[in-house]
Amino acid sequence: MKVYRGKKSYGGVGGQRIVVRDNGEEYPLEHIERHSPKGFNWGYEGSGPADSALAILTDCLGMDKANQLYQLFKREFVASWGEEWSITQQEILEWVKKQKKTGAS
Repeated sequence: MKVYRGKKSYGGVGGQRIVVRDNGEEYPLEHIERHSPKGFNWGYEGSGPADSALAILTDCLGMDKANQLYQLFKREFVASWGEEWSITQQEILEWVKKQKKTGAS
């Protein structure tokens, strides 16, 4: 099961890294630049958090589903994350199921 983790870098202005741990392997999540040329960020509702949400959901669910849900995921999760955070693939999948029940996806 994948685990996504983030930790604010020095300065805390864009360019944060998100790391994915999957079956004992760890790799940096690739930034999909849609809103933020400065890269990932979190803790507010802006362009960096939007790109963080998009990249996480794309890795977890694929681009089509991510395109449908990333702004909602940003508001419900990414905007409230602090300096360090983690979220599991299972937590994301459970959230997606709830969205289907409410008609959000």
